[in-house]
Amino acid sequence: MKRRELLKSALGLSAGLIGMTALKPLYADDMMFKADPMFDVEPTKVTDRCYYFLAKDPEPSPDNKAFFNNPGFIVTSEGVVVIDTGSSVQIGEMVIRQIKKITDKPIISVINTHYHGDHFLGNHAFIEENPKIDIISHQATIDNIKNGGGEFWFGFMQRNSNDAISGTVITLPNKTVKGGETLTFGDTTLKIHQFTKAHTECDLLVEVVEDKTLFLGDVAMRRVANMADGSFPGTIETMKKARELNCVNHILGHGPHDSVAICDDMQTFCESIYLNAVKYYDEGLSPFEMKPLIMDEPFMKNVASKWPGYDATLGTFISLAVLEAEANMF
Repeated sequence: MKRRELLKSALGLSAGLIGMTALKPLYADDMMFKADPMFDVEPTKVTDRCYYFLAKDPEPSPDNKAFFNNPGFIVTSEGVVVIDTGSSVQIGEMVIRQIKKITDKPIISVINTHYHGDHFLGNHAFIEENPKIDIISHQATIDNIKNGGGEFWFGFMQRNSNDAISGTVITLPNKTVKGGETLTFGDTTLKIHQFTKAHTECDLLVEVVEDKTLFLGDVAMRRVANMADGSFPGTIETMKKARELNCVNHILGHGPHDSVAICDDMQTFCESIYLNAVKYYDEGLSPFEMKPLIMDEPFMKNVASKWPGYDATLGTFISLAVLEAEANMF
C-alpha cells in the first residue's frame, strides 16, 4: 500500500477505540477482543548494554502486524530501560519476552521518544507487566496523546494491520522530562537531550554515556516518512547537535543502526529540500515547479532517491518546506 493510501485510511478513523484510563480487562468486553500474539523478532546487539529490534518494513501492514519501528533497550546493572515500545500491546509483549531471553534483570523504566503511535502504543504491555513502572516522555507527548493523537494512531495501526493491534489500551506516560536530565541506573548513565523541534516538537534523544551510543528516535532515518509535525531547520540543527555528542553508535527508530554518517545524511537531505525551497520560493516557483530541480540535487539523485517513500512523499516534503519557509519569512 502506498503512503498516500495509508494516510488516507488513517484519516478515516472509526469508532471502537479504547479510552486512556487505567488498565482494565477490556479484551473480555463484547466490543473488544485481543488479537493474536506478535511473532518473535530477535534483538540486534549493538554493545554489551544496548539492543534494538530491527523492523524490516517501512509501513504497518497485516503481514508485519504493525511492526515497522525499532523498539530498543539498555541492560544496566540495576535493570532494563526500554526505549519506545512499538505499535501494540502484542509488540510490547514480544519485546518483554525477548528481553527475558537476554537477561533476568527486571524492566525498570520505559522512555517514549515522541508521540507517534509506533513509539508508545506498546506501553500497555509494560504497565500490565509492572503497574508501577516509570514511563517517561516529554509533557508534549502526553498532551498530544490525550488530545486525539492516541485515538488517531490506534486507528491508523488498526486499519493498516487488519486489526492486529486489537486489545491495545492507549496508555499514557506517567513521568516527564524536558531534556537536559541525567538519569543513572546502577552502572549506566543516560543523558536526555531535547534540542529543538525536529521530527516533532518534543523529540527525546537518549545518550548511553558509557557506550557512546545514541538512541535517536525518529529525528534521523534513511526514509522519506512524516514531516507534518516537524521542522526542516530544526532537524538540521538537531543533526549538528547530535554530531557534537561524539557518539560512535546511533540507533534509529527506523532502519539499521549506524555511525554518525546518519546525522550527515539527514542534515544534507533536509538542507537539499529546505534551502532550495527558500531559494526557489524567492524566485517565484511553485512547489510543483521546484520538485524536479530539487530532485536533481546530487544528494537527492544519488542517495535519497533510494530511500523508501521517496517517490510517493517527496512532493509533500517540498510543500511542507515551502510552508515552513513562508512562516519563517513573515
